[in-house]
Amino acid sequence: MVFDKEYEIVENRFISGITHLLRIRAPELKNVPAGSFAMVRTTLENQYDPMMRRAFAIADIQENDILLFYDVYGRGTQVLTHLKKGDKVSVLAPLGKKFFPENHSHYILVGGGIGFAGLSLFMRRLKEKGKSFKAIYGVRRKEQLSMLDWIKENGFEDDVIIYTEDGSYGEKGLVTKDLEKLIMEKSDTVLAVCGPKGMMRAVMDVAKKNKTPAYLSLESKMACGFGICIGCVIKDTEKNNYVRVCYEGPVFDGYKIEF
Repeated sequence: MVFDKEYEIVENRFISGITHLLRIRAPELKNVPAGSFAMVRTTLENQYDPMMRRAFAIADIQENDILLFYDVYGRGTQVLTHLKKGDKVSVLAPLGKKFFPENHSHYILVGGGIGFAGLSLFMRRLKEKGKSFKAIYGVRRKEQLSMLDWIKENGFEDDVIIYTEDGSYGEKGLVTKDLEKLIMEKSDTVLAVCGPKGMMRAVMDVAKKNKTPAYLSLESKMACGFGICIGCVIKDTEKNNYVRVCYEGPVFDGYKIEF
């Protein structure tokens, strides 16, 4: 069931870089699928500029609260930063139709930048089920590690390998640096990926070289979030047609799409 209602903001604060954390009290959403997302209205009541909602991955669920990490790029997300504890925010969620498969023996989660927020709830669910996994978190420099505190506070430090391009934290290099070696360590390995398109293409190159299944959670600008506006289409190379990220996705088989 999809809910469209106003929820109370529990926390809305700056984390690091350009990233903020929005915690919302939403008990109806505490059992949503990992990989689903929310469309959040960034303007106050009776204001319509900017008009459209913004899409954010549901990064975690803690008791009755959902956590959304968001980067401030434009006017919509800038307006969102001014909302404070106790304010109400209009949320349409959970959205999405296809998510990461959960029937494999071992997973490697690869997240780039804010894209790690598209994998974090899935990582929690894998751990709760006792599934074998390793996560890779890559950014350009240390101040962009906006989910570092979340990793530490929730006991995932031993599960996550962190890469920075400039070597300012963790391993120096790209997320693909040791990916092939990690893939070869265990059989029935599946990749779950979310991040910038360039990073996902590089990960897919490694996946194809090793014939490793890979599922991509795609990020896209969305106006509606449920398939009406046709604004977030990508090409399905298997069927030679176009599919909507918000409705047929947001998770796709990396071997069957052109992005």
